[in-house]
Amino acid sequence: MRTSPKLGRFDSRKLSLTAALAAIYTVSRLIPISRLIGTTGSVTASGMVTPIMGILIEPEYGVLAIFIGTMVGSFSPLNTLRFAGLDFIPGAMNLVVVSLALRGRRIQAGAILVAVIALFALTPNTRVFVGSSLGSPPLPFFWLHLLALGVLVSPPSKKLVDWLQTRTYSRVAASIGIAGFAGTMVEHLSGGILFALFIGPGATRLWPAIYLVYPIERMVIVAGAILISTPFILTSRGLRGSLLGRIRPISHGLVREEE
Repeated sequence: MRTSPKLGRFDSRKLSLTAALAAIYTVSRLIPISRLIGTTGSVTASGMVTPIMGILIEPEYGVLAIFIGTMVGSFSPLNTLRFAGLDFIPGAMNLVVVSLALRGRRIQAGAILVAVIALFALTPNTRVFVGSSLGSPPLPFFWLHLLALGVLVSPPSKKLVDWLQTRTYSRVAASIGIAGFAGTMVEHLSGGILFALFIGPGATRLWPAIYLVYPIERMVIVAGAILISTPFILTSRGLRGSLLGRIRPISHGLVREEE
């Protein structure tokens, strides 16, 4: 079976873009937002560039870019590998959810979030309720993740793809914000699962402190994603013509890309 020269060139461009995005992701992982509780390293700005990656390239290439960026970034003392080389998984989960949501497949993205919430609840050394020792309200640890899920599958979110293709700042920002909110919450719980598995029983005493801090960290990441991604989308005419123009809504809220 002969490979089309056009297809070969297309794949080469995707690989080149993957390398460029991996470099951007590497740099973003060197920008700390806050210190991680209970382990070395920092929460970084990497989640702020994930929406751009989710728009520019398909999930499989985006995951590859995040894997490369995580491995290269691990050579920095700011973000060494903490979970036996599995550190790329939270970022990859973020990318997949954002990419699906911004391609109109929000139900599939929501299903991933549901699965990760359930897996977190079942993982040893996690806590569904952190208790009242720090005066926390009687809400599950993943209350903000449930809120992100509700926003993602709500009726207004059916317009994510349409909003993304407008020239209205507020609508593009809303599209990025909703997808980025769901993505960063999946990333947080995926990281929490790895944290519980690798830290062991000692993790249980740290969840109350994490419970109080993580909403602030995640809202900073979502705000950063909106501030970075929205102007990029609105000002990149080439992107709008060659990529966003190839995303067309079809029945049942799904989208397809032109070949």
